[in-house]
Amino acid sequence: MRTWKPHAAFGRWIALLVLIVALGGVIVLANELLRAVLQPPEQWPIDADLYLRILGLLGLLVLSGMATYRFAGALSMRYAVDRNAVYVTWLGNRVVIPLAQIELIERGVTGKNALQFVMRSFGYYHGQMRLDDGRTLHLLTPISPARSLVIYTASDAYAIAPDDADAFMADLEQRRRLGAIQQLTPAFDSGRLFLYAFWGDPVVKATLIAAIGLNLLLLGFLMVRYPGLEPLVEMRFTAAGDVAELRPRHQVLFTPMAASVILLLNAGLGLMLYKREQVGARMLQFGSLLVQVLFSIAALSIIT
Repeated sequence: MRTWKPHAAFGRWIALLVLIVALGGVIVLANELLRAVLQPPEQWPIDADLYLRILGLLGLLVLSGMATYRFAGALSMRYAVDRNAVYVTWLGNRVVIPLAQIELIERGVTGKNALQFVMRSFGYYHGQMRLDDGRTLHLLTPISPARSLVIYTASDAYAIAPDDADAFMADLEQRRRLGAIQQLTPAFDSGRLFLYAFWGDPVVKATLIAAIGLNLLLLGFLMVRYPGLEPLVEMRFTAAGDVAELRPRHQVLFTPMAASVILLLNAGLGLMLYKREQVGARMLQFGSLLVQVLFSIAALSIIT
């Protein structure tokens, strides 16, 4: 088996630059939030402005994670050929393209505007697109698909960019003439490091997005209303509905915080269980969503 590095491109360095800028923003916002919460709880500057800073911090953390993944993926991407298939690997993932199923190899993708690829060019060109002939185009290249090699099979197309395209093509054709030793099928083998199966599960994804969104909405609502709350709020009630206890108003914020902890715990347990018990892992995420609903009702009943 012979291996090629991908064609040199600026995409990886753009991802690195984004990562550095995002981390700088994380440091600035985290420092501001830390100074705010190090004060006594009664003096916390809870308002809409602080909520927007929290959202900004979370957004920059997500962007930092994406940039790290794309930069690492661009650095680790490799192409390989043996008598059975072309292989594309990055960060533990592997795409298998059987030589026996290759119908055509061309330079560049036809029928697609360059702007269609812009949103998929962060770090390296990634993702899938539908071609005019009905095939699914898999982007596995650090350079523009218009300048990449495109391998066509009956139902799919793969855009790749080995550093020496001519040598790659010559080696591939030579191995095709020799014939396959083992009959393979097209495949995408996801790496275990990032647990793609869990995050890609449509049920898990939908429930997590809903739970996180509801948690952030509750936090935002409480922080916007916070300046107008009395210093002491009604936190406990008797069976008859009378006030049993008054608590400092900052304790109302513990509701979304506790819900967030439960969400993180359930996601962690789901990650560990998913391979053995998918239904159980999904039910944990439904539980997280239910917790957000119940905690939201409790928080709203306190402040209203």
